[in-house]
Amino acid sequence: MLVILAAYLFKHLNILRSTDGVSLQKIILNLTLPATIVVGFNGVEVNPILFLMISLGLLSNIILVTLGGLIWKNKEAPVQSLMMFSQGGYNIGNFTIPFVQGFFPAAIPYIGSFDMGNALMLFGGSPMIVDKMTKQNHNNDGYLKRLLRLFKSPSFTTYIIMFLLALIGIVLPTPVLSVFELFSSGNAFLSMFMVGLYLEISIDSVSFKRVKQLLITRYTLGILVASFFYLTLPLPDLVRISLVLVALAPIGTVSTINMIVYGNSRALSSFLSSVSIIISLLLMTGALLLIL
Repeated sequence: MLVILAAYLFKHLNILRSTDGVSLQKIILNLTLPATIVVGFNGVEVNPILFLMISLGLLSNIILVTLGGLIWKNKEAPVQSLMMFSQGGYNIGNFTIPFVQGFFPAAIPYIGSFDMGNALMLFGGSPMIVDKMTKQNHNNDGYLKRLLRLFKSPSFTTYIIMFLLALIGIVLPTPVLSVFELFSSGNAFLSMFMVGLYLEISIDSVSFKRVKQLLITRYTLGILVASFFYLTLPLPDLVRISLVLVALAPIGTVSTINMIVYGNSRALSSFLSSVSIIISLLLMTGALLLIL
């Protein structure tokens, strides 16, 4: 929270600008986050739980996006799509992994596996559901083309490579791993600092009312999903804690971009994303205090 606040103050004191967050994002997505994934996945034993996490990442998105469409089914298409994208999609790479990095580094393989399913929905599955339910078509690319674009993401490619290495039992030696550890050590700070630079907390009263409805719905469903994961699934404690944290994670960056693509204002979408980060930070911290 202090890092986010420091970045926000730097922006308002004109020491840095929100556009500087773009440079930080490139460093994070291309260097520190892939390094963190390498460190987290290295030496992991592939077991059915990892495949279960991928499935839960897919299934939770499908259910929540569909529910969002049903909740506002009588609204005009852009507004219905806003509800749908605000319910499904989790910010895991830029927020949840940096958050977890300091508490449970051993949870990264589980959260990363969940993010594989989450990414498949963010980049292809969720827009297809939205197109179907809102009777729109904002992307003529087929699902296969959308999935192939995932491999342009260094983080997703790193997930796949490390998952395959774990599958065949290859472990990176300590001298090689130490290089990745050097870069991964800056990931949490840079990610939270970037969040602070992007943070926007001003909006008109009409949009604020809509954002309030969207967030109440998201976090009511999120708390229900987190409770279901933690109280009912017969999984190790670390895995259930990981599931609670991802269920309470903020709205995914790609979801925010999709809201704008589907006809919603940039100001509303950015404000919605910013407030969800603050709420998720508080809820995730509160969940840890309750569980531990």
